[in-house]
Amino acid sequence: MPQWIYEMWDYIVRGALGSDLKREIPSWLDIPQMMRLTITTYNVLEMLGEWGIGRPYNFLLLPMVDPTFGYAFDRRSNEKVLFVCQFSSEQERWFEMECVNVHSGKKYKMMDCTKENNPPHDVVFPSQFARLLIQYQEHPEAKSLAPDGAPCAAGTTGLLQRAHVVAGEFRYVGKETDRKWEEGDDISVLEFKTTEYGRSTRVVANEEVKRDITKIGINRCARESGFDRKNFIRKLVRGLPVKRNSYNEFVRWLLDYKSNT
Repeated sequence: MPQWIYEMWDYIVRGALGSDLKREIPSWLDIPQMMRLTITTYNVLEMLGEWGIGRPYNFLLLPMVDPTFGYAFDRRSNEKVLFVCQFSSEQERWFEMECVNVHSGKKYKMMDCTKENNPPHDVVFPSQFARLLIQYQEHPEAKSLAPDGAPCAAGTTGLLQRAHVVAGEFRYVGKETDRKWEEGDDISVLEFKTTEYGRSTRVVANEEVKRDITKIGINRCARESGFDRKNFIRKLVRGLPVKRNSYNEFVRWLLDYKSNT
């Protein structure tokens, strides 16, 4: 295990157990977060254009940049930004290095945001390990519940409970991950999106929903859920397609109604 990971856990655990335990502030807190990448595909090489470092199988560094506070320049809302910089194993040189946005070819200088009071407009502030340390401790545990049974929040502490998952509709999704993750570091995996098959904008109610509507009554369902009796509730009973978002909202109401009666 890398030494910095051991030091991070030591720092976190000592802080959680109480102030009586002395803990040392890690020496690597100010180091920017970098991800090592390799140019292994033609698409990545083409994105880098005429940049001198952009040659097959060269190593790159990808600075981790906060999407809200990491850009000193005026970024348009629809502007794609993905920075890479020349590889260097000398961590003390990572600040002051030049990075390039692979989508536009524009170059920017990286700076330490804690030491710049009046930075120029063409710089980037990489996230530092101090921010990673804070984010890790405040990250809510999505797979568990809080001790009181509520969803976990950033400040949740104590013995967590087991979270139960109730399956809903079937959704056919493509490969969960890109095989490039197995072949080595590649910048293209950062923009990978799964493919979802057969997900239309309209759906038909399943038999259980139909039975529940019939048992409750069409008029009561319409009155208490707020959905139109003729143009929505009756369509569900008759097996006619309705908007997916509306159907999901109605099913949520239906589950709440059944749990409270």
